[in-house]
Amino acid sequence: MGINRGVRGFASAHRVDVWSGIGVRDRLQSSRFELKYVVSEEKARAIRESLRIRLFPDAYTQPDGTGYTVNSLYLDSDGLDLCNATVQGHKNRFKLRVRWYEGDGEKPYFMEIKRRVDDQILKKRAAVGVDAVREMLGGHLPQRSHLYSESDLHSKLGVLDEFCRLRNSLHASGAVYVRYCREAWIPDEHETARVTFDRNLHGSEFSGEFNPSSDSWSCVQPRGTILELKFTDRVPGWMRRMVSDFNLNRESVPKYVSCAAGINNCRNRLMLARWENS
Repeated sequence: MGINRGVRGFASAHRVDVWSGIGVRDRLQSSRFELKYVVSEEKARAIRESLRIRLFPDAYTQPDGTGYTVNSLYLDSDGLDLCNATVQGHKNRFKLRVRWYEGDGEKPYFMEIKRRVDDQILKKRAAVGVDAVREMLGGHLPQRSHLYSESDLHSKLGVLDEFCRLRNSLHASGAVYVRYCREAWIPDEHETARVTFDRNLHGSEFSGEFNPSSDSWSCVQPRGTILELKFTDRVPGWMRRMVSDFNLNRESVPKYVSCAAGINNCRNRLMLARWENS
């Protein structure tokens, strides 16, 4: 496999689709590109060793690669319109989710809007407390008191306002919990690239009450470890060499879709034929 196949598919210009609910004025608090692959655990370990000469474990990953738990609750319409946008391969789409780490109720919860515009990922998020999550899942509007911290107050309230506007436009509510263990590697402060290995993917149906400690998880097997290469602007040269050296073939690995497809009550609302045959 050539390097172009491994990193193919980047558009130099990114158009904005009305369906995605965004305009030019909304670009963007955080933007990047993501390349995803599924690799064996043996290959994941070999890639990790090759990265050590350039990258370092992030603040939450141990030097031996022991990672941390990432939890998300995805919101969607009754017809799972946001999930189906991924299944159908829409180039311009978005997701609404609540994200938290390690399941500690005293830590912040992040209300996130994650958009894809062609190949670019645009993400906005604001940190809130767990009680604020429950209120906003219940249809309430955001309040200043919901914010976990008052830093960048105006911007974060704007994110919450937009989150709730999109929630209301879809009549969205909690749909699927997603959980996995992440190992993350980062370069020095002068470079923005990031490499992550995600393992032990689990999903659970939302029961109607936000419960960060839900124990009704089912294991989802994506055929191996999910490797993600993340960067802004251009693919770094060392990433290109890594893709070539390890013969990596880019894949679509949507965690929300994978978990929803494993839940009977969600699966019958998904248009899975295209995704399963891709």
